[in-house]
Amino acid sequence: MTLKAAVRTAPFWLIGAAFFIVLFCVVTILIHVVPHAIDLGISPSNAAKVLSTVGALSIAGRFLMGAAGDRVGNRNALIICFGFLCLGTIWLQFSDRLWMLYLFACIHGFAHGGFFALIAPVLADYFGTRDQGVILGIVIFIANLGSSIGPVLAGYVFDVTGSYRVIFMVLTGLSLVGLCSAYLLRPVQR
Repeated sequence: MTLKAAVRTAPFWLIGAAFFIVLFCVVTILIHVVPHAIDLGISPSNAAKVLSTVGALSIAGRFLMGAAGDRVGNRNALIICFGFLCLGTIWLQFSDRLWMLYLFACIHGFAHGGFFALIAPVLADYFGTRDQGVILGIVIFIANLGSSIGPVLAGYVFDVTGSYRVIFMVLTGLSLVGLCSAYLLRPVQR
């Protein structure tokens, strides 16, 4: 499918919205999880280890969800990743001890890695490979808007409220919207 044809479809915009949400949530958490942990009284070195755990589990998520996409379909694997993202953001709201943050990091890191393994295959499933490079570039641009807005908005909300509670609730809500976007994806009529 050409870019011109792809942008006229609902799946293009659903996928764009889904990955906007992914990077909004993922980058916001990457930027703010360490300060949040320190605010909870966790030492800076242990807070940094929480972030390292996200990175480590991201590797596992890339391998496992990439393979899952090959076996159960990329759309279904994307839905699974959003399920983990939702679970992680819900758990994060109640995490006030180090072990809870480590568990959050495992859940979130797995989803994080899975999303990155799935973006190109999901687009290829829906639009083919003719214009995949430019379609992928546009979807990544849309996603990067989320990565630009999320952390700044979270910092502003924290400055105003003195807490991450509101932004974590927003991330949970957005994760649910992303899950719905992935669920609503249907094959493109060519």
